[in-house]
Amino acid sequence: MTETSKIEGNDLGSEVAARLSALPDVDVSAVEARLDGTTVVLEGSVDTVFSARKVVFAAETIDGVHDVENHLTLTGKTDDRTH
Repeated sequence: MTETSKIEGNDLGSEVAARLSALPDVDVSAVEARLDGTTVVLEGSVDTVFSARKVVFAAETIDGVHDVENHLTLTGKTDDRTH
């Protein structure tokens, strides 16, 4: 059985947290990422499908991550920061 941990709990978790927080034009303040072994579980919400895809892709491309479970919901809310 694998241990589920908070994302900040180890080196892999720290890398995931840093990568997600560095995403340009994506508000990840409502996204919670946790580790289940080498699987990143994403929960919470983002504004658009494009934002969700960016978050998943960022997690998938980290060395040591073998799988990403996407449980993100879409709010449909956008702001005018990018316009």
